[in-house]
Amino acid sequence: MPDIKKAYRALAVKYHPDKNPDNVWSEAQFKEINEAYNVLGNTAKRAKYDDDRWMAGMGSKTSYNDAVTPVWLKNVCVELNNSLAKMDTYRMSQKALQAYILLILEDAHLGILIQEDDVKTNSVIVDELLKATTKLELKYLDAILKPLIIIAGNNADTKQQIEAYAASRQRDEQRSRMFPYIVLLVTLALCGFMYIYGNMR
Repeated sequence: MPDIKKAYRALAVKYHPDKNPDNVWSEAQFKEINEAYNVLGNTAKRAKYDDDRWMAGMGSKTSYNDAVTPVWLKNVCVELNNSLAKMDTYRMSQKALQAYILLILEDAHLGILIQEDDVKTNSVIVDELLKATTKLELKYLDAILKPLIIIAGNNADTKQQIEAYAASRQRDEQRSRMFPYIVLLVTLALCGFMYIYGNMR
């Protein structure tokens, strides 16, 4: 951290607008230096930046011209969950995670999974991707569930698993929305009870 601060101060002095009046390039450099320092100098922001960079890197990996097979896609899903297990997913960009999962579920990959029709591997892929979405907000989930249903194909058990998961997430969302109201009602009930009890003494 001291090295970062030292480097920041040196660059900030060099490109400061006061030292470079009417120099648009120096002004742009100064802004970038400040933005970089704001990220690197803040532990939470830096960790989020690292996670987002990892997500971008993982996305580029899926674009390689490797032979895309059901087993390869399954391994990508397993690797995703292994990486997520090491991250603070509450801080991670939800949109970035959704985008990465949708990259795995792009039409070309779905076509391969449907054509090969490897029921066991497809089931593992669905299971791994459902696991990867457990921290995703509901608004990011719908776009992912649709291709998972396609992967399930005629496998009734896997379809039922997806539907049960979706229903469970819906219930959790409803409970989450209701929770503040429940707390409010309990608080009002306690206040009412205390008021009545106080007047009876």
